[in-house]
Amino acid sequence: MSVTLQTSRPPIKNQRSSTLSLEAELLVNCARVELEEAQANRIRALVAGELDWESVLSLAVRHGMIPLLHFHLNALRIRPSESGAAARLREFAQRISAMNAYLTGELQHLLADFEMRGVGAIPYKGPALAGEAYGNVSLRYFCDLDILVRKRDFAAARDILAARGFYPYQGLDVAQQSVMLRTQCNVPFTRDDDRTIVEIHWEVAARNYSRALNEQEIWARSRESSFKGARVRMLAPEDLLHALCVHGSKHLWERLSWVCDIAQLVGRGPQLDWDSLIGRARLTGSTRLLLLGLNLADELLGAKLPQKIRDEINSDARVGRLTRRVLERLFDDVGAAEGMRGYFGFQIGARERLRDKLRYFLYSLGPTDEDVAQISLPRPLRFVYYLLRPLRLLRTGGPAHLQGRGKKELPR
Repeated sequence: MSVTLQTSRPPIKNQRSSTLSLEAELLVNCARVELEEAQANRIRALVAGELDWESVLSLAVRHGMIPLLHFHLNALRIRPSESGAAARLREFAQRISAMNAYLTGELQHLLADFEMRGVGAIPYKGPALAGEAYGNVSLRYFCDLDILVRKRDFAAARDILAARGFYPYQGLDVAQQSVMLRTQCNVPFTRDDDRTIVEIHWEVAARNYSRALNEQEIWARSRESSFKGARVRMLAPEDLLHALCVHGSKHLWERLSWVCDIAQLVGRGPQLDWDSLIGRARLTGSTRLLLLGLNLADELLGAKLPQKIRDEINSDARVGRLTRRVLERLFDDVGAAEGMRGYFGFQIGARERLRDKLRYFLYSLGPTDEDVAQISLPRPLRFVYYLLRPLRLLRTGGPAHLQGRGKKELPR
């Protein structure tokens, strides 16, 4: 169900330096699991006022905030004043909760199958992140499953998914999948008319997009943890935090829920080794990607960052400029969407070193699943994908084709 965004209230100045409409301010105050008294009182005051609930619901859908909005309004025993808004919010929340429960069960079955076949697997984002950062899989919106395997195990993972009825998204054949193994970091698989999507990752980001985390280091630092009564392997908290900051930057931080993930991990997770995190980021040229995500969590949600991290943020003026750029567009009618020039400019500016800027340029020319799906080429002709990619970018003209597969807004 779609709703039309309308922003009819004059903006106000948020206490943490971003200008927000009243509707956006409501979502920002709800973007956490635990409320302080001041936040609870502000939510009460906002709901009691003249909010545009069409805009509230539209923004909540777009920013993945339906679960937390519904959770807090229920906990505070307050209801939208606009007729029908409470029922629509409840319907949205119930659909998401049901889908989350279904996907969580599917993940459990898949992880059991992977273990039975002797294939190492790490659940990434989705239910695992919801449980770790929020303590409740129903409080975070997700629409697919992400599973990290070693690159050598990709074929085995594909066979496990096939046995459960999954087939490659976009209908990629084995030859096309081999192109993805060289240029990207995951291949999506689908079932049930695209209602159930599983992405098999061998890295958390394509190598030329960010060299922050490599396969061997991720697996060496991973740890065993409890998930729904089973022992599963999870990313080290520092690697998970870093990976989410890289992912958010790839998509221009266009969802408030992604910023909320960062703040929740910082606030709920075990003691983070900030020194090693910053050290690895500096060695791999991804410091700015990391600091941008942390600064957004601080500016919007008051994340509890150590002083050493604040000092790192303050020492790089570009982090502040990128943060302002995200905040200025976060709640616009078009969200964070930018033209190709704006998207490239953001990504180049988010990298400190010349060699990393050049790698990103090479990454942007590498074919995605949508590019590869257009035509299946034999091995001697696969260089043609790299020739077709810039032509397709020019034809489509939008950053969505630089970011990869889009996300559904609500489960059907």
